[in-house]
Amino acid sequence: MSVIAFISTDFMGLDADDPRLIDYIRQHVIVPPSTEPYNLYYGINHDPSDGQAKVVDELLNHKRNGFYVESGGYTGEVVSNTLFFEIKRNWTGILIEPNPRNFEKLLSRKRKVHLAKACIGETKSADKVVFSNKKSMGKILNPQDPNYPGESLDLSSAKCFPLYSFLLALGTTTVDYFSLDVESSEYKVLQSIPWDKIDIKTLSVEYNLIPEGMPALIDLMKSKGYIYYMKIIRPYTHDLIFVKPEVLDHTRVQYGELPILDVNNTISWMTRSNLES
Repeated sequence: MSVIAFISTDFMGLDADDPRLIDYIRQHVIVPPSTEPYNLYYGINHDPSDGQAKVVDELLNHKRNGFYVESGGYTGEVVSNTLFFEIKRNWTGILIEPNPRNFEKLLSRKRKVHLAKACIGETKSADKVVFSNKKSMGKILNPQDPNYPGESLDLSSAKCFPLYSFLLALGTTTVDYFSLDVESSEYKVLQSIPWDKIDIKTLSVEYNLIPEGMPALIDLMKSKGYIYYMKIIRPYTHDLIFVKPEVLDHTRVQYGELPILDVNNTISWMTRSNLES
């Protein structure tokens, strides 16, 4: 029986915390951290994020030994929002990337965290989906959509699991930074998370392609107790930063101010009163 068939028949409908699902992810989906030297094109001193890492680093007081999840891991170096934390702050975590070509490149970078050739699902159970493999623009497709492309060399099946299942397989429910870039499925992914069981301190979420729209995304996160902190817009980046109030309460500040990224990817400061107004 193929892996895809096994998932679609035996795991469909299982709860995210079902021991059978957790064991399968742990044994057959998650790839352990590389023990070989990094193989990075730009070297270990380059932060390839578009500023997300700088802002989150300030919000978390330059925390060491944290934990991240990056969904949309791409090649593991180009536009990676988490490489900085791994190298400079000694974080662990998991990079999740369903595109087979991107995942091969991701493996070759020798990242020191867990990897998974899969996706975080839009539902609360394991699933098999059709996935578009357009380089950095990979996304989940709906075969019922009138614009569904049909047979194409750019399509493949992808395994999707709930975020909660991945975390249980890794033995943690605390995430310091969740980077979510899944090309239009962000809202549904966030909607599927059991927020009462997972403690996520900060998030960056791509917003420009979600059909629900940015206001709906902000409302969803506010309903879960998060502060909409800032927006980052660059040629290849359209992200919103969300943060838990208690993180702001413990953020190291300068003269009562909080970190804001300016157009030059450097940190400036804004007063809390301006942020909350």
